[in-house]
Amino acid sequence: MLLPLSIVAAAAAIVFAAPYLYAERALPGVTVAGVHVGSLEAASIRDRLDSELTRPWAERAVVAVYDGQTWRTTNGDLAVSPDVDTAIATAVAYGKTGSFMERANAWVDALRGEAQIPLALRAQGDALDRWVASVAAAVDRRAVSGEITLSAKGLTFTDPVLGRELDRVAATDSVLAAPTLDDREIDLHVRAIYPAVDESGYRDAVARATAVVTPLEVTVEDRRIAEDAAALSTLLSIERVAARPGDLPALPVDALAPAARYRYVVSLKQDRLKDWVTAVAAKLDRPAFSARYAVNPDGIASVVPGATGIRVSQDKLIAQLTTDLLSAAVGTRNVAVPAAIDTPAFSTEQANSWLPKISRTSEYTTYYPSNPSRHANISTGSSQFDGIVILPGQTFSFWELLGPVTVERGYAYAGAIINNRSDENVIGGGLCQVSTTMFNAVSRLGYEIVERHAHGYLIDRYPLGLDAAVFEPGVDFKWKNDTEAPVFLWSWNDLNSVSFDVWSVPTGRTVSFSAPVQSNFVDVPADQPADPAFIPGSKVAGRDVVRTRTVYDGGKVLHLDTYFSHYAPVWGGPVAATPTP
Repeated sequence: MLLPLSIVAAAAAIVFAAPYLYAERALPGVTVAGVHVGSLEAASIRDRLDSELTRPWAERAVVAVYDGQTWRTTNGDLAVSPDVDTAIATAVAYGKTGSFMERANAWVDALRGEAQIPLALRAQGDALDRWVASVAAAVDRRAVSGEITLSAKGLTFTDPVLGRELDRVAATDSVLAAPTLDDREIDLHVRAIYPAVDESGYRDAVARATAVVTPLEVTVEDRRIAEDAAALSTLLSIERVAARPGDLPALPVDALAPAARYRYVVSLKQDRLKDWVTAVAAKLDRPAFSARYAVNPDGIASVVPGATGIRVSQDKLIAQLTTDLLSAAVGTRNVAVPAAIDTPAFSTEQANSWLPKISRTSEYTTYYPSNPSRHANISTGSSQFDGIVILPGQTFSFWELLGPVTVERGYAYAGAIINNRSDENVIGGGLCQVSTTMFNAVSRLGYEIVERHAHGYLIDRYPLGLDAAVFEPGVDFKWKNDTEAPVFLWSWNDLNSVSFDVWSVPTGRTVSFSAPVQSNFVDVPADQPADPAFIPGSKVAGRDVVRTRTVYDGGKVLHLDTYFSHYAPVWGGPVAATPTP
C-alpha cells in the first residue's frame, strides 16, 4: 500500500530530528503488550503499564491443547513473570539504530501503529520445566513397528503405531514469548516418530495375507472342497525386506526417521501351491474309465461300458489362484475350477465295434498244491486282470495293473521266494503263479515280451525255463501288444489251478520254443540251510536253463528271444536218523 507523501515526509523529518526530540522517549505509535506507550519516557511507560495492566498478571491462564487433551495452568504456577525493564528499554530504543532506511521504516511502522513490542517473560526455578515435562509425558508415544507373523496357529498382526515427541524447547519458548499478558493458548510442536515398518510398508501386505487365508471353496460340477484359513496359510510366503529408495513415500521433513525402513512382501509359495492344487485335483477329478470285456461261464464275451470323466486343468488353476488368492474377498471365496473332459482310452463304442471280431486266441493253465492262503492270493490276483484291454502299442505291466497287495483287498500271508529261499510269511505269496500262467498264455501268441525274470530256484510245476517271477520292487512282468487289435485277458480259478485266456483277433503269427538246454548243474552243499518249503531229504539241484522263442510273421522272423534262467540249489535238509532200538 502506498503511503501519503505527507507521512513519508514527516517520517523522514522525524528520522533526522529523533536523536534530539525522542532520545529518551518511545516513538509515536509504539505499543507494549497492547498498551500504547508512544512518546513516553521510560518512567511514564512504567506508570502506564502498571495502570493499564490492572488485573494481576499471575492469575492469567496458560493453556495448551493437543489431540483432544487440555492442560491449564497460570503464570504464577509456572513462576513466570514479565520482564518490564527489558520491554521498556526495547520500546525506547525502537527505531533509533541501524541505517537511515532501517530507521525510516521503523518510524513508518510506528506511525502506522505496527510497532508492537512483546512483553518479555522470564521463568524462575524449574516449575515451567516440570509443567512442560508433564505435558510431554501425556503427548509422547513410543513408535511400534508393524509385524506380520505366520505360525502353526495362523496369521497374527501387530499394527504399526506412529510415535510422537513433544518439542519441549519450543513449548517453553512459546510460554515465554507471549505477545500479551491476557489468558493465552500456547503452541505445541509435536514431531512424528516413524517405526521401522510403518503403515506404508505394512497395510498392503496385511490385505494380501488376509486375502490368502480367506476360507476357500473350489468346485467342479457337483463336487466341492472347502479349505480353512489354517490350510491356506501354508501357501503364504511373508518376507520383511529393506525398503529401497522409491519403495515407500518420503517422510515429513520434521519427522524422526528410523535407522532403516522396511516393508513386508507377501506372495505365494509356488511349489506348495502346486502340491496343493495336485491334491485338490486328486479329490475333484473324475477320471474316465475305459470299456472292458467280460466272459460268462459259457465262454461268451460281452462289453462292460466305460465312461468319460472330468479332469482339473492344474496349470490353469495354479495361474488363476496365483492372482485370485491375493485379491481381497468378503466371506468364503468360491472358485470355479477350470476343468476339461477326460476321454477314456478305449470307449464303449470302440469295444462294441471290436466285439464281433475278437475270439479266444490262447489259454493256459498251471497247477499248485491245495492251500487256502495261496488260493486266496492267486484267485484275488488273477481277477484283477479280468477284462482289462491292452490297446495296440500299449505295454502291459503286472505291477501297474495289479493294484495294492493288502489284506483289505483279500490277500493273505503265504510262501514266496526271496533271495533264493522260501519265506512262508509274505502277504500275497503265490502271485508268481499268476504272472507265470499269463506269460505262457501270452508268449505263445507271439506278442513282444518286454520283461521276464526266472525264480530263485527251479519250480517243477512250471514249464522248464518258462516261468515268470514277479516281486515288488524291481521284478516285473511286461509285454507289449504289438498288433493292430486290442487284447483282453480273462482268468479262471479252481481250488488248485489258475487259467488265463487271451482274447483278440488272431495274430496269424507262428511261435516255436526250443527244447530246454540245461547246464552247470550244482548239487546242494552239505552246509546249506534247509528250506522250509521242502520236506527233509528232498532237494532240487541248481542249474542254468536256456530256451529260445522264435516268432514268425508271414514267414519272417518277427521276434527271436532267448530266455536264460539261473536256478540255485535248494533242499529240505537231511533226513533225521532212525533211533537204534
